[in-house]
Amino acid sequence: MGFIHFAIAYGYTSIFALLGLEYLILVVPGETLLTTLGVLAHTQQLHFSLPLLIVVASFGSFTGSIITYFIGRTVGRPVILRYGKYVFITEKRLQQTERLFHRQAIWTLLITKYIAVIRDIIPYVAGVNKLGLKVYVPIQLLASFLWIGTFLLGGNLIKLAATSIYHHWRIELIPAVIVLALCVWGYRAIHKRMIHI
Repeated sequence: MGFIHFAIAYGYTSIFALLGLEYLILVVPGETLLTTLGVLAHTQQLHFSLPLLIVVASFGSFTGSIITYFIGRTVGRPVILRYGKYVFITEKRLQQTERLFHRQAIWTLLITKYIAVIRDIIPYVAGVNKLGLKVYVPIQLLASFLWIGTFLLGGNLIKLAATSIYHHWRIELIPAVIVLALCVWGYRAIHKRMIHI
């Protein structure tokens, strides 16, 4: 919960920084942070504006991906392999990501945004492969907004659903558990399939 407390204490600036740092240190739990912030934005106790939160977090994520793109473009694959171990970039993970990237760069940029760890390696791979900025920048910006929006709005919906279930639990509890289980199963299945491609 340390990241959540940091985000609450320092507001939008810290959220921008945390989402950007995720690409550099790989220890910021992006999905958890965003979902929790989505829930907290709904409570209105912390005075977070959901639309502003989406914009700030998206630009934070986008900025981190641009920085790592230029790192990959500047230093190249051998340096990333040599020093990547310090930020959990292994040769196996890099090879998996490169296979995805070479099949279809644009779709890989969009889809892998939803896959933890792989999402953080993709900008390095795009930089190493010198993907043109005319392609990379707009697609990465779109992917950032889609990913951030999904989890912030998802957290917001979770809070709405929890409130509704609390008041009408006899009617809504079983369907809610089924929907939640299907969502978790679907996410894990897609995640597993993308990693093994």
